[in-house]
Amino acid sequence: MGVASDLYAHARTATGLPDDDFRRAAALVGLAVAVLVLLAAMRSSKKAKNANEPPVVPYSLPIIGSALEYGKDPVNFLLANQAKYGECFTLILGGQKATFFLGPDGNHFLFNVPLANASAEGVYRTLTVPVFGAEVVYDVENAVFMEQKKFVKDALNTTAFRSYVPMIWEETVNFLKEWKENPGTLNIFEEMSELTIRTAARCLLGKEVRSQLHSNVAKLYHDLDAGLAPINLVFRWLPLPAYINRDRAHKIMTDLFTRILRERRANNDTNNQDLMQTLMNSRYRDGSVMSENAIAHLMIATLMGGQHTSSTTVSWILFELSRRPDVVAQLLEEQSKVLTGKPDTPVDQLPAFDYEQLREFAFLDCVMKETLRLHPPIHTVMRKVTKPLNYKGFHIAEGTLICGAASVSQVDPARFPNPTKFEPSRFINNDEGAGEWTIGGVDIAQKSARSHFLPFGAGRHRCIGEAFAYTQIKTIVSIILRKYSVKLPISPKTGEPVFPKPDYTSLIVLPQKPAELVVTPRA
Repeated sequence: MGVASDLYAHARTATGLPDDDFRRAAALVGLAVAVLVLLAAMRSSKKAKNANEPPVVPYSLPIIGSALEYGKDPVNFLLANQAKYGECFTLILGGQKATFFLGPDGNHFLFNVPLANASAEGVYRTLTVPVFGAEVVYDVENAVFMEQKKFVKDALNTTAFRSYVPMIWEETVNFLKEWKENPGTLNIFEEMSELTIRTAARCLLGKEVRSQLHSNVAKLYHDLDAGLAPINLVFRWLPLPAYINRDRAHKIMTDLFTRILRERRANNDTNNQDLMQTLMNSRYRDGSVMSENAIAHLMIATLMGGQHTSSTTVSWILFELSRRPDVVAQLLEEQSKVLTGKPDTPVDQLPAFDYEQLREFAFLDCVMKETLRLHPPIHTVMRKVTKPLNYKGFHIAEGTLICGAASVSQVDPARFPNPTKFEPSRFINNDEGAGEWTIGGVDIAQKSARSHFLPFGAGRHRCIGEAFAYTQIKTIVSIILRKYSVKLPISPKTGEPVFPKPDYTSLIVLPQKPAELVVTPRA
């Protein structure tokens, strides 16, 4: 520190500039040097280009490359380039090579790339570790992460789901009582974010956490959530309020979970069917147990990993249904048939349902799948190459980001005619994208990712919360449709209904604000 101060003082004296002017000049020089280094690296990488590398999409801005066009509308940008360059091509994104593999073959390649050649950790560790914490997910070796995924999956079993449905029912009904009894316009995404965190906390995090959700836990969750911003893929920490609040929230949540864990052990309180109890009872293959911090951090990761996708998907389902009253009518008729055996039972006379009955809502499954096809929560997944790869004759160099985008294959007209139309019936008697879990020891993988439709990912990183997501989302949507009709607000400027565009500025594809729906209580 003293040497740096001396050098700074000597340099300022040598220039004869006032301190503030010298600081500004030094910053500009530093930026210029950084730009020159990046440009040199880019020129070097272009000279060293292997003749068998995938085609590079032309760009006009150095360093930035295609980042602006990709960031504005990634799906249509990728579709346009797929039409020009085929299923494999490279984008320059902020000076970084990002090679995309599109279509079913590309999906299969990306999701099942050998661990020896590429890793998710190399991409996501900077983002997730400050939010989730150490000793879990991308802060551990992949084999350990797979064991942790199995621990969580053990908590998401049929017995648990049977107990979850009444909990989600109660939380949803109580939440809807807070809505206005008169017709009103709501920011439906904000509403669904609150509802899904309540239901997830009730089912997964335990009675102690849910009892505190109306106090500071929801605010802490919001501060952690702000840590999952795209800029954090590059910078683990910056002297910004969002980073400071993220770290504070992480410590408080960790302390909360560890305190509850210790109280359970001290009181011999083991009669709990929640995630914490499952993790407390779990052992790694070598016989060791998770540390208290690891249990707390994996609970944070589980909630954070699923809440975004569930709240977003519920919102998109309601937006799509708001302009398809015919589909809403089919969903209510389905509930009537399953629950009463009569297709025309008045909606206000429909009884509550249990887990087994919920699983019989087959057309609602189709609605959810069609929504996920058009509005996948994550449009691109990435890995970082650690050892050179080959794909259909293309050479993929070490250090390259390799990317898959099932969001592109899910709107392929060859597989999904009229692909931009919301048409749930296309999934009737269609099990495409259904995951086959293979658990040998601790390995969890889908047998094949060679599919157009992969909203929950595939391979070793397939989402283990898929079954819970269907249970949670189907229950919430079923109850809302019974109690409310939904329609799009009308623009005062155009007089047309306002359907939100996707917001690609977040890691999860949210509906653009204000994301409003008009909700009207059913008579």
